[in-house]
Amino acid sequence: MNNLKIIWSVRTECGPEREKNEDAIYPNKSGNKMAPFRAAICDGLGGHAKGEVASKIAADSMSNEEDSLLKIIEDANYKINNYQEKNIEAKGMGTTMTALSINENGLMEVAHVGDSRCYVVSERNIIKITEDQIVPGYKNVLKQALGTKEKLEIQKIDFQLNEGDVVFLCTDGLYNEFGEEYFKKRLQEGVSANTLVGEALLQKPKDNVSAIVINVMSK
Repeated sequence: MNNLKIIWSVRTECGPEREKNEDAIYPNKSGNKMAPFRAAICDGLGGHAKGEVASKIAADSMSNEEDSLLKIIEDANYKINNYQEKNIEAKGMGTTMTALSINENGLMEVAHVGDSRCYVVSERNIIKITEDQIVPGYKNVLKQALGTKEKLEIQKIDFQLNEGDVVFLCTDGLYNEFGEEYFKKRLQEGVSANTLVGEALLQKPKDNVSAIVINVMSK
């Protein structure tokens, strides 16, 4: 399988309960192109100083397309830690980061820190690719995030995609509103990130809400 066409949609919203949007996404506009393709979703730590700065630093780091995903996350972590050292009001800032790349043969690489998620939806199944790195017994307490430690334990996953698969990135503001069966049904129906985030906003979520939907097509 080669000559894959990638069609993606994105949306990020503050939501009705938050004063600012601490989520960040890459790319930040919907579009289409031939593989290779990269994307990332980042969730600044809610309630922490400058969470929106941390997530933007992480998302912006994806523009370094020559670097591996692991290096991108490590470099973003260094930049966020360095920002905190130079700006006392930013002490405690941090962000999740779930980044992926898809090559011409449909091989997807994922690098992940935190509790944002990557799913793959096929004709029959929904597969959760990433693990939520949370402290057992505490729903919203992360084991680690960019900016919270010098050395991260980055989860890395390789996954072979097939033509027709849908890759789905989301922050907890979205998956806390709906279950996996809901995502499976809606994505198999062909909905966009714009629609999914819009449906979540109708639930009056307490968090920012973000999604990237990636369709893997033949040329």
